[in-house]
This record gives sequence, structure tokens and C-alpha cells, in this order.
Amino acid sequence: MSDDIDILDQLINWRTVHLAHGGKLFEAAAAEIKQLREAIRRLAAQDATLSVQGGNVTVTMDATLTDEEREALCVAMHRCDGPEYKTLRSLLQRLGGNNG
Repeated sequence: MSDDIDILDQLINWRTVHLAHGGKLFEAAAAEIKQLREAIRRLAAQDATLSVQGGNVTVTMDATLTDEEREALCVAMHRCDGPEYKTLRSLLQRLGGNNG
């Protein structure tokens, strides 16, 4: 099994894959499916940008915070003062979060 061959081509031509490499093929396919599902989920949540150039589709994950990350930053921000407080507040504002 060659890493430079597209996973879809490898799956289509599964009969050419040596039995000993079948597990690697399945693991690679599962990893790609997981990545694509996450990309679709984030696109639906508008946390990603989709672009197409020359038939190639690219998904860029945006830098957004989860609710847990936002909460952790708010807690940290309120434990700080001075420049650290202002930096964390600015970060939350830029990412569209609650500025506490």
C-alpha cells in the first residue's frame, strides 16, 4: 500500500492491496471519514470555510472556541489583572466571545 495513492483509489482497487496491509487501509479510510465528518459538522456550524480550486476541495477550520474553552478563559481572565486581563479580554472579543 502506497501513501502517495489517494485513499479513494486504494479502496476502489482493494483487490490489489496485500492482505497484510488491509488493516492499514481500513485505518486510513476510517481516519479520513472521521476528518470529513468533522469538516462537514464544522461547515454546518459555520466554523469552517470551504473552497474549491481546480477540482480540489479544501476545508479550512476557523479558530473558534468551544464553550468550555471560552469559560476557562473567562475564569482565567478574572484571576488576572493588568496587561494579562486586557490581553485575554481582547482575545475573547476578537473571537466573538463573552468579554466578561
